[in-house]
Amino acid sequence: MPQQSLSEFVDEMEKAGMLVRITDEKRVDELPAVMEANPLTAVLVEHVTDCEFQFLANAYSNQVQTAWALGCEKSETGRRMVELGKGRIKPEVVDTAPCKEVILTGADVDLTRLPLFLHHDRDGHAYTNDNLVVTKHPDTGVYDWGIYRSMFRTRTEKMFDMTCTSHRARLNAQAAQAKGHNLELAIVLGGPLVDKVAALTGVPPGTDDFEVLGSFYGHPAKLVKCETIDLLVPANAEIVIECELMATEGLTHDEGPYGEFTGMYGGGIKANYRAVVKAMTFRRGGIFQHATIGGKHPWYTDNMLQLPMIESDLYGGLAMAGIDVKEVRAPLGGLSNIVYAKIRPRGAGDSKQALGVMLTCSKQGLPKIAMVFDEDVDIWDDNAVQFAMAFRYMPHLDTVTIPNGNTMTVDPMIAEDAAPGTASKIGLDCTIPISPKFVRSHFDRSTVFELGDPPPGVVVMSEQDLTADMADFIRAAPRTWKEILQQYNGQPYKVVYGAFSNLRPQLGRCDDEPWYRYTFSDTDFAVHVGEAPSSNFDPRHRET
Repeated sequence: MPQQSLSEFVDEMEKAGMLVRITDEKRVDELPAVMEANPLTAVLVEHVTDCEFQFLANAYSNQVQTAWALGCEKSETGRRMVELGKGRIKPEVVDTAPCKEVILTGADVDLTRLPLFLHHDRDGHAYTNDNLVVTKHPDTGVYDWGIYRSMFRTRTEKMFDMTCTSHRARLNAQAAQAKGHNLELAIVLGGPLVDKVAALTGVPPGTDDFEVLGSFYGHPAKLVKCETIDLLVPANAEIVIECELMATEGLTHDEGPYGEFTGMYGGGIKANYRAVVKAMTFRRGGIFQHATIGGKHPWYTDNMLQLPMIESDLYGGLAMAGIDVKEVRAPLGGLSNIVYAKIRPRGAGDSKQALGVMLTCSKQGLPKIAMVFDEDVDIWDDNAVQFAMAFRYMPHLDTVTIPNGNTMTVDPMIAEDAAPGTASKIGLDCTIPISPKFVRSHFDRSTVFELGDPPPGVVVMSEQDLTADMADFIRAAPRTWKEILQQYNGQPYKVVYGAFSNLRPQLGRCDDEPWYRYTFSDTDFAVHVGEAPSSNFDPRHRET
């Protein structure tokens, strides 16, 4: 998957039927409704009133888009991200890039040149939220990038939400603050989906994210130098905003509220970092990319890129813990707070062990609810999931709970007396128990029986003859009713059932679970068609 420009990616999405192009001019205040009206596809607005940029949103709003970008099935995205996240290819620095066509510094910096609008009715201000934020550690120089929202403050200032304690940009800011320094930071606006996926793939601390990006491309990522700060950014960026994050001021400035990925307003006003914009560079006629989030259908928004990220974290965590994991799925409606895993338990403790890993291994602090299933369950089929929950889960035996685990701060169910960013968590073991107390065949799925066409040349037998023949057949070996029907395929069903009725008083059942075959309870027996058993009749004797 080569490094692409955003316009190339947009063209490919359109060819794949994943993008709607709007040629009518739209005002900035109309953009939220345009996004809301296109929940299942990306949307490109070519002309925005009084704005020099095109507008793109919803370009990574579902798992089908992510799988398409990675060249795999949606059930394989977590595993694919883990595989690619292990690779390291050093980047290549180039002299210039299209994002250098316009360079604004000093007094020319003006954030109002971007298409700014109120996304949700209670947002604290206009946001850019498809921000791939680039920083590097002040000591090691290791690059990190991740997606953070940022609120408009003035023409030359922005506010960043970095309240999550696990985010590396916050850790870099704290490291700079400890030295009495601010932190250089670049916002990259606009990039193909692979860039977003690479940025969100979980990697060990100290990993250079641009080396990981090269692994996703299969070749060195091309980077270009910023104008006013000592940072490199991807050369395929549409817009770059160069900032000084005022780390020395700490988390002291008002930011929020914001319509969260939950579809609700979580967190209220937060104390966050302020950033001063030192330069803006961009491609002429470029694409301003915005992330859909919240709204009437929060499970069809760009924040759903969080789903494969969580799937990747959990798949990698389970594999590292020695669990034979097959697939991981974060269902849409769970908004990454509910996750399923399909595993092959190799020991009685594997399923409970898996739940513990799932509830604790992601740096995002999610999910809050985890469920684990056997490999015969299609975890991408909600009915199959509910079926397994209904008949393989027993609450008092199969529930794992963890108090005070890390979680997202936007969960409105977090109690006021709980530690910040913590919540109780629950795991449901929906696997078949590995225990002698449970008969595994009792969990076998029933299937429809198909007898098939009768063999050629069947000679119809009388009930008396078929009774005698059926007696010999059962005497030779215990038989299931299925085997009896197969043996006499082509005989009239009334005759078959009549013959069995004649034999039934002398038949018992074997305790050969799961089939419980029919057998004779007494080998010295006699029965006459249409009469009560008699000691002087043997159905093996044929009348001539």
